[in-house]
Amino acid sequence: MSLKRSLGLLLLLVTTASSSWAESDGDARQIAERSAAQWNAAFARGGLEDILALYSDNAMLLQPNGSVSRGTGEIRDFWAKLIRQGDYAMDVIEASHEHAGTIVATVRFSDVKTLPNASQETMRYSYGGVIYSVLRQQPDGSWKAEVQRWNSDRRT
Repeated sequence: MSLKRSLGLLLLLVTTASSSWAESDGDARQIAERSAAQWNAAFARGGLEDILALYSDNAMLLQPNGSVSRGTGEIRDFWAKLIRQGDYAMDVIEASHEHAGTIVATVRFSDVKTLPNASQETMRYSYGGVIYSVLRQQPDGSWKAEVQRWNSDRRT
């Protein structure tokens, strides 16, 4: 095989690989955005059970204070305290495929405040809280949080 043809094949391989990675990260971003929308809808309803349904059965949550919550009961306790403190929203910062069926999403966690006017306009106040979530595709095709690590300046 000639050097020119070898370089051409290498260039084609690199171009194809980089575009498939870009598509996969684009897909990861869409999945992370849909996941954040589900979390935000559950927050808005204040539905503790709706929030818990977004975790896999073997989920683990690393709290901002370093405590680890494992299982539905411990994660429920964490969220029950957090829900009492106000309204929140998640905004995706970045997302990437790590392995088949696994996405790592980084989201910003913000307070949501309703402004005192007739239009019920809301504002989000980001306080620097960042959540890293490992989302795992479930057998039914849905995506659920398997591991979450919360980093923030707010303690629950």
